[in-house]
Order: sequence, then structure tokens, then C-alpha cells
Amino acid sequence: HTLSYPFQPLNLWPYSRMEIWHTLAGHLDRAATQDMIRRINDDLYSKPITRLRFLISSGSGDIGAGVSLYAYLKALPVKVDMIAFGEVDVAAVLPYLSGGNRSALSDSRFLFHEGRYTIPDATAPIDAHEEALAVFRQELQMMNYIIARETGNDTEVVAGMLRRRKSMLAEESQEFGLSHELI
Repeated sequence: HTLSYPFQPLNLWPYSRMEIWHTLAGHLDRAATQDMIRRINDDLYSKPITRLRFLISSGSGDIGAGVSLYAYLKALPVKVDMIAFGEVDVAAVLPYLSGGNRSALSDSRFLFHEGRYTIPDATAPIDAHEEALAVFRQELQMMNYIIARETGNDTEVVAGMLRRRKSMLAEESQEFGLSHELI
């Protein structure tokens, strides 16, 4: 004996496929990165996510945090679309570059510069300072490599731009390969 229903069975899960939206606005540091990763993971583990749309604007930040967020977003098993608005400092440019599709509001501005680093304990032994400098140099090389690879530019071009403290308007960011489209 077969049961027949006069209607289609209900999908009890309220979402069949969905996108999520997250925003990072403000200082990008390790705490903000950890919080963002936790929030995105909460969504990924509880819903059938297929796309992440990520709005980003940050006037300052930590290069190491930017590299970490970039690597995390690149590794996600979903499509990632980045949308830049306002000012996007170089630390936030790194996660912006993780997007498969990168859009920028027409009045956005991107800031490129070498990082500013602080050694927490100025009275530490010299080997501690040397270790901190090695980490800072590694972060600078990683930043240079990520920007060059994701934009299709030469690492020497990117290094020169970082040394000169380049400010780039949205239209110029598209020409440079940073943004794919302007909104």
C-alpha cells in the first residue's frame, strides 16, 4: 500500500541555498579577525551557505591580521564576493583580495603603504628585537606577494607602491586589477 499526497512534500529546512552578508568596518586587528572568523563559521556550520558577500572598510589595521583573514577567506568552500566602501587601508586590502568577485563603491579609496610596527617591550634583549623584525619583514613580503599575485602586477611594482604610500581611487583600483567592477 503506497501513500500518496495531494501536495509536494515540504522542505523543513527554511533555506535551500543561501548567501550570507558580513561587514568589517573599523580597525582590523587580530581580535576583529578572530571575531569575524567565528561569526562566519557559525553561519557556515548552521546553514547551507553557498555565497558570502563581505563588505569591507577599514582606515587602519594590522598586516598580520589582514594576511590571516585573507588566507581564511580564500580557503572557504563557498563563493566570496568582496565589496569595498569608504577607505580601505592596506591591511584590509588583503582580505578584500580574497574575493572571487571584487566590487568597489565609486567613491572608495585604497591606501597602500609599508606597515608600521611596534615592538611591545622596548627593553627586551636584542634577540627578541631581531625576532620581531624577522616577523615584520615576513609580513611585508607576504603582503607584497598577495597584492602582486591577486592583481597580476609585478612584485617590484607593488613594493615601490608600498614604499611611496600610494592612495588609489576606485577607478584606478580597477585599472590596477584590485577591483573587478565599480558600483
